[in-house]
Amino acid sequence: MSNLTNGNRNSPNKLTNGNSNIPLRKASLNRVNSNSSTHSTPPSSPSRIPINNPEAQKWKHKYEDAEQKRKNILSEKEKIARQYNDMQRKHLDLQIKNEQLETELFEKNENYSKLSEASKSLYKEYETLKNKYETETTAMSKALQDASNWYKENKVLKRKTMLLMDTDTVDEGVDAGDSNGDSDIQNLQKTIKQLSAEVAELQTEVDTLKHIEFTTSEQNIKLSEDLDSEKDKNKKLEHDMHELKKDYEQIIRVSDMMKKELNNLKEMEENQRNSVVILRKEADDYKRERNVLAHQSTLLLQGLSNENQEEFMVLLQDVEELKRTLEDERNKHEEEINALQEKLEMAEKNSQVEVLEERLKLAESELQEALERADKAEEALKRPPAPPPPPPPLLINSEPPTVPLRVKRRSKTNIADLADAIGVKDKEPAVDGKTSTPGVNDNIINDIKSGKFTLRKVKNENKKEREGSKAVSELLNILGSLRKAPKSRQSQAVDVTS
Repeated sequence: MSNLTNGNRNSPNKLTNGNSNIPLRKASLNRVNSNSSTHSTPPSSPSRIPINNPEAQKWKHKYEDAEQKRKNILSEKEKIARQYNDMQRKHLDLQIKNEQLETELFEKNENYSKLSEASKSLYKEYETLKNKYETETTAMSKALQDASNWYKENKVLKRKTMLLMDTDTVDEGVDAGDSNGDSDIQNLQKTIKQLSAEVAELQTEVDTLKHIEFTTSEQNIKLSEDLDSEKDKNKKLEHDMHELKKDYEQIIRVSDMMKKELNNLKEMEENQRNSVVILRKEADDYKRERNVLAHQSTLLLQGLSNENQEEFMVLLQDVEELKRTLEDERNKHEEEINALQEKLEMAEKNSQVEVLEERLKLAESELQEALERADKAEEALKRPPAPPPPPPPLLINSEPPTVPLRVKRRSKTNIADLADAIGVKDKEPAVDGKTSTPGVNDNIINDIKSGKFTLRKVKNENKKEREGSKAVSELLNILGSLRKAPKSRQSQAVDVTS
């Protein structure tokens, strides 16, 4: 027995088993020696693993720093998510304005094409009328010149007839010639009046055509200015879309970093759990050895006065073996109870984690679908608009063309689908990422165990629209609930060490 005590005294300070590097206090070993020297009974209080271990404190500080960093990253992610939602709302408003401006631009282009066709036809008609007017004016001037020449020749001939013929016949001939000349002059004056009236009508038509041409040129200039402004607005919207894509990619990178950090924390927690199990086994072994040695020391002290030392040593060895088997059975029983409790807790936690992982996968798939819909909408926006239909042929003698009724062009993309793809709703506030209550988690776990938990199908289209916008909030809820789980596990590890 002295060899046993000396062996325990000469043992190193750090007693480890497996991969454990946590040293035990010297007081636990010195207490065995003090019990062997005195006649005290074996202590009933179990040995405790020291809490003020520097390595444990170091890992604890590292875990707290990692937790603080994770909280900071979560807060930054929530801020970025709110900014991203605001930018999405602004982008949706700008998209609606862009659609309206595109419809107006399309209608104005149609009006411009119709007015240009009308102006071309009017210009052609104006050219024909101008040529006709020039020909008629030249013909009228020639007719007037011929009439004046004929009148002069007629006067000369009348004078000659007056000299050759008798006075009576000359007088009658002069009267008849005067009457015929007057009738010719009246006819010529009537034709002149008719031609002047036609010239006045043609001049009024020319003035109206010039006015229409001036108004169409002004409208053309105004439409070109509107087209330039719309091009500038479209460039601005493309720049905003590019910025929104950058923000979205940044959020995706942050979420990936959060996933990696969550996996690292899970691994650290698993390592800490394994180290706690190893330390518990070492503590049980040391406690068993201590109880056996204490029992041996008491039996030795009681049996020093006996004379039959050999029988006493045999009995002592039997008692030692029985004590060891008893301690082993008791430790095994405690380990089985603790293992069953841990399995029960892990089953509950695993069921909860599985539910959260399923929700996370569902949210990620919905985000992927929303991203694909946004890409399709963007490709549809980049396509060129359809050419306007050709205007109907205009008649030359018909009335001036009138502007047709406004025909609204259908939007190239459905606004509801675009809002569903981006994840923005009009009247629904954003859901904050809060951690789920333990009562709700217990109810979910009980439903899973009883087999009542099933994924419901979406009943109406409103729920489909809500699911697309709740993807980001669902991720925040899942991360918040997973953030709560390491705290509870850390508190359980502290209870085990205490």
